[in-house]
Amino acid sequence: MVVDSDTDHPGRFAPGAVVDAGGATLTVASSQATAKGLLVRFEGVADRNAAEGLRGLRLTIADSERRHLEADEFWPDQLLGLEARTPDGSVIGRVTEVIEGVGQHRLSLSTDSGPRVIPFVAELVPIVDVAHGYLVVATIEGLI
Repeated sequence: MVVDSDTDHPGRFAPGAVVDAGGATLTVASSQATAKGLLVRFEGVADRNAAEGLRGLRLTIADSERRHLEADEFWPDQLLGLEARTPDGSVIGRVTEVIEGVGQHRLSLSTDSGPRVIPFVAELVPIVDVAHGYLVVATIEGLI
């Protein structure tokens, strides 16, 4: 099956590597780069019908397999669900999506006044406290 890979680890899909696919554990049997993307064959996925059953699933790895992050780095899934607050502590919503971009990422927030998209830069999101479940969004007119 062709995998859209966004890993920063070149050996992530080497033979023997283990990934989670929606609660099912898959072991890589082989992989190779092609013009259409990364072609990966998993042990126990013997035919096209079995591979089609995996279509659309997000492949993840155990937290213990992730690389160490710097203090100002976060995994997208760590940001999902965080409470968004103003600098004075007022709750404005929750992070519902991390939109990954080339120059910068953006956070999609659900708020009482509808969805909002905030550039994920230190000037606009100066505090991210994953351990306590919130982040702070600058109060700039028109942003929230």
